[in-house]
Amino acid sequence: MKIEWTDDLITGVPEMDEQHKQLIALLNEFYEAVERGEREEGIRRLFDGVDRYTVFHFSAEEAFMEQIGYPELASHRETHAIFRREYLAAMERHEAGDRKAARDLIAFLFSWLYTHIQKTDKRYAAFYHRGAAQN
Repeated sequence: MKIEWTDDLITGVPEMDEQHKQLIALLNEFYEAVERGEREEGIRRLFDGVDRYTVFHFSAEEAFMEQIGYPELASHRETHAIFRREYLAAMERHEAGDRKAARDLIAFLFSWLYTHIQKTDKRYAAFYHRGAAQN
């Protein structure tokens, strides 16, 4: 099941939109691996990719919010910390042999795409665009 980038995911901050597309690409790579019969390899690559992605993306996004003086930065950082905890818990469960862990991670990633990006990330984008329009 391929995930498409849609307009409702656009924040209007090009760097962040490109990074969000990387998360969709990670999920699509997983689905392609499953279709090829490489489920375990796909799961491993998904966990590794999400780990790298969150370190890079959360750091870049938080730096951007700091740069624009976003007043909700602390709470946004906390949502990132929650994501990392959820991800790490799923990874530990998977490594302990819990086959449901990967499914839970994928469900969480979907939720993240369609709630966090569409709602939480769009708030910092709106703040940025308001400030850019005033300058």
